[in-house]
Amino acid sequence: MKHADVAVIGGGQSGLAAAHSLLREGLKPVVLEASDQTAGSWPRYYDSLTLFSPARYSSLPAMPFGGDPDRYPRRDEVTAYLLRYAEHLDADIRTHSRVTAVHADAEGFALDLEDGSRLGARAVVTATGGFGRPHRPALPGPGTFTGTLLHVS
Repeated sequence: MKHADVAVIGGGQSGLAAAHSLLREGLKPVVLEASDQTAGSWPRYYDSLTLFSPARYSSLPAMPFGGDPDRYPRRDEVTAYLLRYAEHLDADIRTHSRVTAVHADAEGFALDLEDGSRLGARAVVTATGGFGRPHRPALPGPGTFTGTLLHVS
C-alpha cells in the first residue's frame, strides 16, 4: 500500500485550497478526485450560474482570479480558474480516484479506492462538497405530479 502525508478527498475549490495550505506547511498531500477533472461540481452547474461575490473575494490562496476584480464570475470562468489553479499547484492530484471507505489503522488511515487500490495516509481531509450524493427528501405529491422534478445538483 502506498502512503501519503495527507489524503485530500475531493478536488474542488475546498480540496485545492486545503492542498495549497498543506504544501505551505511542508506536507505532501495527495488529492483524490472522483471525476475526470479538478473543478468540483462547477462544470455540472447550470450555465448561467454566477458567483454571489465579486472576483476580488473569490480567489483561492496565492492565485488571484484575474480580470476586473468587481465582476461576478460565471460558471465556465470559475471552472477554468479551478483547472488553472490545479495545474499550478505542486501537488499529487489523481482524477478518476473515488474513495469508497476510510479506515483508521496503526499508521493513521487506509483509504479504499473504487478501483480496488488502497492508499495510506497520516491524516485525511474530507472536501467532497454537497453534490456528490444528492438527497431528495420524502415530500407529499411527487407520485401524482405530472411535471419534471429536479434536484439542484
